Amino acid sequence: MYEIIKDFSKEKGLDHEVVKKLVEQSLIQAAQRKLPYREIEGQINEKTGNINLYHFKEVVDLVEDPNNEISVEDVFEIDPDAGIGDEVEYEISDREFQRIAHSTRPIIFGSLKEAERQMVVSTFTEKIGDVLTGTVLRVEPNGRVALSFQNKVEAYLFRREQIYGENFTFGDHVRVLLLDVNDNPHKDSQLTISRTHPGLLIKLFEMEVPEIYDGIVKIVSASREPGRRAKISVYSTDEEVDPVGSCVGMRGSRVQTIVNDLHGEKIDIVRWSEDIDVYTCNALAPAEIDSLEIDEEAQQIDVVVAPNQLSLAIGHKGQNVRLASKLIGYKINIVASEEEDLSIDEQLEKEFAKSKDNGEENAEVTENLSEDSNSESAEITAEIEQHDNILDASSETAEETVVEGEKEEPATLKEDLVAENIPAEETNEIIDADETSASDNETESNANNKTETETENETEVETETTGTA
Repeated sequence: MYEIIKDFSKEKGLDHEVVKKLVEQSLIQAAQRKLPYREIEGQINEKTGNINLYHFKEVVDLVEDPNNEISVEDVFEIDPDAGIGDEVEYEISDREFQRIAHSTRPIIFGSLKEAERQMVVSTFTEKIGDVLTGTVLRVEPNGRVALSFQNKVEAYLFRREQIYGENFTFGDHVRVLLLDVNDNPHKDSQLTISRTHPGLLIKLFEMEVPEIYDGIVKIVSASREPGRRAKISVYSTDEEVDPVGSCVGMRGSRVQTIVNDLHGEKIDIVRWSEDIDVYTCNALAPAEIDSLEIDEEAQQIDVVVAPNQLSLAIGHKGQNVRLASKLIGYKINIVASEEEDLSIDEQLEKEFAKSKDNGEENAEVTENLSEDSNSESAEITAEIEQHDNILDASSETAEETVVEGEKEEPATLKEDLVAENIPAEETNEIIDADETSASDNETESNANNKTETETENETEVETETTGTA
C-alpha cells in the first residue's frame, strides 16, 4: 500500500506524506460510517505497508453502550491500572475491516482528487497572467483541445479561445495565456487559458525583446483580431533606443517569431506619443491624415483624409480603424475631404500647370540625354574619320600596285624573238608552232570536257532508271 502511495504521489506531483495522511483519513471516515465506534484511529505502516485501525472504549461504572464503553471489572482484566474515565484501545479485526473495504475506495479517490485540486490552485495562482507552454493530449469532437502542463495538470482550450484556422495534433507544443484559476470542484478544469487575449501578444513581446524585459522599451497597449491582424504601441525611455526597431529586430527576426507563433497574424508596431494627434496618425498608418478633431468628453476623434486615402485608413472590412480605435481608446470616425468644384478654365489652368511642370522635367531629362548623346556622337565621329583615313591609305596603295602592274606587263612572243635578233623565217616558224600547240591544248581540253559531260548524263540516266524500277 505504501509503494502505491509513493507512485501515485510522484505521478500527480503531490507530497507522499500528504497522500498517506489522506488515505488514513479516508479509512477512518469509512470505518466511522460502517462501524458503531465513536473514536477510531488508523495508520499505515511504512515498513510493512499494513493498515492498522483502532477504536477506543471509555471506562465507566455502568455500561450503557458496550461498543464504546467498558466496566471497571472488565477493564481490570486488561489493564489493572485503568480507572474511571480512561480509554482502552482495541484493534479492529480483519473481519470488520472487510466490511469497510468496499466503501473506502470512492472516499480515497475523492480525497486525492481534492488534494490535487488544491495543489493546482496553490501552484498556478501565482502564474496568472503568464504564458504557459502546454502539450496537446487530444482534440475533442466539440472543438476543445486538452492540454497538459508540467506533465500532471490538464486544462482545456475552448474553441472561442482558439485562433481562427488553427489545427492541433497530439504532441504539439502550444503557448497560451493563463487568465484565471478556478477553485471549484465541480468544473472539469481549474485553469482558464486563452490564445486570443491581447495579453498573450504583450507577453510574447516581453519574452522575445530583451529591451522590453529590461524596461528600456515600454508597451502601452495592444489590440488584436486573432489570426488576422494586431496593433501594439510602444515607446522608449532611452532616446538612443528605437522602440519600433527593437521590437522588429534584425531583418524582422523578433516580430517574425511572434507572427509564426500566432498562426501568421500580422502585427503593426505603433510608436506611442503623449500627443493624441500624433498618436492617432501613427495608429492609422500607412494612411495619411489631412486633419482631425478630438472630443474629449465623448471620447471621439473625427478624422479627415483625402479620397484616395479613405480605403487605406479604414482597412479591409474596417479592420485598420477598429484596431486603431481599441489601441487609442477613442472612437474614430473617418470621412473623406470634399473636392473643390472648379470651373473649366480653372481645370484647364490646373492641367496646364501640371503639363508645364512635366515639360520642364522632360526638358531637363532631354538636355541631359542630348549632352550624353553629343559626347557619344563626337567619339563615334572620331572613330569614323580614323576609319576613313585607313581606307584612303589602303586604296592609294592598291592604285599604286595596279599602275606598277600595268607598267610591268610582259611583252609578246614576237617582240621577244625580234629583240633577240632571230631571223624572220625562224620567228614565223616558232610562232606557228606555238599557236599549233595552243590549239592542240584547247582541243584536248574540249574533248575532256565533253567526256565528263557524257559521263554525268549516263549517271543521271542510270539513276532515273533505278528510281523507275
